Amino acid sequence: MIKVKKVRTGALDENCYLVYDADTKYLAIIDPGENANQIINVIESENLKPEILINTHGHYDHVIADDKIRLKYKVPLAVHKDDAEMLADSEKNYSFISGIPVSIKKPEILLEDNQEVKLSFITFKVLSTPGHSKGSICLLFGSYLFTGDTLFAGSIGRTDLWGGNSEELLKSLEKLKKLDPYITVCPGHGSMATIANELKHNPFLKPEHIG
Repeated sequence: MIKVKKVRTGALDENCYLVYDADTKYLAIIDPGENANQIINVIESENLKPEILINTHGHYDHVIADDKIRLKYKVPLAVHKDDAEMLADSEKNYSFISGIPVSIKKPEILLEDNQEVKLSFITFKVLSTPGHSKGSICLLFGSYLFTGDTLFAGSIGRTDLWGGNSEELLKSLEKLKKLDPYITVCPGHGSMATIANELKHNPFLKPEHIG
């Protein structure tokens, strides 16, 4: 059985997600955020076994802990190919605004739209959802959709940073609207929701054909 644990990190309350098998304890880490030690403490306390680290996009508040997590657990980092260049560039990943430039080492895995990635405990699907950044992705793990900063409960991500594009984001939302309405939405900030709830209440998603 798949379990999901949300850990809020950093000044921007970024959501890191630990997705793991309840029996084997194998783990996928999504967007570790700003506090590596906080994430490591949870992993250790739950006796989890990290298998992969994934970034939904390249902005600094989602990736600061990447390298420390990779060093600790010897796991590969996966990111969409169009956001890979952001990781090492403090202007593109927007970390320069914090006064502490962030430069993450080159990712081991470059993801593409509709790619299926097989882990030991699940196969997840990559959905390319540009708009918040060029390489923003959503990750479908069974009945859970990890949306990064593409879709929030009641809102959507900003498009005024490097690689952002409001028209592209609206196109990406059309893709998400077609998913199973009972899928749980796990955003990069804020509370969880469902696709059905967002179709009803999110002003950026026009309601239509709900379940």
